Amino acid sequence: MGATATLRDSVLAVQPGGQGQTEIRVRNDGAVVDQFTIDVVGDAAGWATVEPDSLSLFPGAEQTAKVTFKPPRASTTPPGPMPFGVRVRSKEDPAGSTVEEASLDIAPFVEPFAELVPRTSRGSRSGTHEIAIDNRGNARLNAELAAADPDQQLAFDIQPPAIVVEPGTAGFARIRVKPVRTFLRGPNKSRNFSLSVTPAGGVPINLDGTLLQESVLPPWFLKAVGLLLAGLIALLLFWFFVLRPSIENAANQAVEKPLAAITSGVNNALSAGGLPTMPPAGSASPTPGAATPAPGATGAPSASPGAPFIPGLGTPLDGRLDRTAQVFKAKGNTYLTDLVFGNPNGRTGSVTLRRNSTQLMTLRLENFRDLDFHFVTPIVLGDGQSLVLDLSCEGVTKVEDCDPSLFYSGFIRVGS
Repeated sequence: MGATATLRDSVLAVQPGGQGQTEIRVRNDGAVVDQFTIDVVGDAAGWATVEPDSLSLFPGAEQTAKVTFKPPRASTTPPGPMPFGVRVRSKEDPAGSTVEEASLDIAPFVEPFAELVPRTSRGSRSGTHEIAIDNRGNARLNAELAAADPDQQLAFDIQPPAIVVEPGTAGFARIRVKPVRTFLRGPNKSRNFSLSVTPAGGVPINLDGTLLQESVLPPWFLKAVGLLLAGLIALLLFWFFVLRPSIENAANQAVEKPLAAITSGVNNALSAGGLPTMPPAGSASPTPGAATPAPGATGAPSASPGAPFIPGLGTPLDGRLDRTAQVFKAKGNTYLTDLVFGNPNGRTGSVTLRRNSTQLMTLRLENFRDLDFHFVTPIVLGDGQSLVLDLSCEGVTKVEDCDPSLFYSGFIRVGS
């Protein structure tokens, strides 16, 4: 016969990271001196040591060896029962070898590790953090999350508020931090808070975080508004003092050339007939409100006594009608070739021009400041007929504020 072996413990409790020890008693049942080798078989063999791992026994003698188990404190160490066997092999009688069986009772443990990323967030209305929870134990981790700030200046939204993490894995949650009050301008304010991760039946893990609260209006906002206003003012100045005069000058130049050609042609025709020529294009012409010979109370023509008679036309005349002198009465046949309405102060209302009771034209004052009419076929006033200017101003409190006027010019033929 070979050997008989007996284990002291059938169940051996052990903590991961700790150790558990038992003994095995070996007896030589053979008739000769024999050497016995002892080792551990099963899943726990990698954690086990036997001391001594071989015994030399005389027939009928017995001796003990110590078997020690040191399971690692890791998530890969499964909790609960783990069967193992202690094998005793005989050198002289291999068929007489034996295996004694027992089991380890491995205790569960929870070892959480938590981290807040980032530790500091920035924002005017909220900041966001992420919570990473590692389960370095060998049992499932159930944990609750909560946050608080000592000054009660923050509100918290944690999703999810409770988390389950399997052994050897990580779980994640998100926390959104909102300030109770915002501010438009000013330096940033640090809002400190603490986050607790509490495992079921365990000790809470406390994490510190900070929300760097910023102003609602960024620091560059007022500078940007100032630059924008300065740009708009520069554009307005450029328009009024550079671009607009250039456009007006170009327009005047574009008109002067064809107008000069027309004037030259007319003057040539007048010269051929012995008549006075027209003034050059661009020369001064009568305008409303300009200094003119004062008309009479009834709007009489302002031609000077002894004004030259133009052969083929007659005696030239010009005059002005306004609120104080609204009627011009013709003495002789009068031919009006030019009418210039003036509204220098931008009055609103209407102006009507009549020949006695016959309406010649009606204009709205708000549609013009200066308005010229030049007739190839003149307006004719018979001897004794009147040219009447009717004014109606709106929104004026004084009658004298109704100041639109009419400048007229033409010629008179007495007795024709």
